[in-house]
Amino acid sequence: MKAPLPQQDQFTLKYPSEDEPYIRRLGSALLLHWGEIPEEVRVKILAEASTVWDREFHIPQIARKLDAFVKRHLTRNPEKTSG
Repeated sequence: MKAPLPQQDQFTLKYPSEDEPYIRRLGSALLLHWGEIPEEVRVKILAEASTVWDREFHIPQIARKLDAFVKRHLTRNPEKTSG
């Protein structure tokens, strides 16, 4: 059995710039399976994404922009949606 991952402060998941490709790949994989994720979990993920640390500290209206980004992605890949 695998050991649990260490707990992170909900607002920080700081990583060095060389880890950016992993963050992007994980985000892409998440979007590919977005339609399989329960709505309650999707809402939590979007809420966390709106508040977590990022190198680009302040993006105006980030919650709205993240929601639009997900919808735009799902429109381009409708076969991957289920909800």
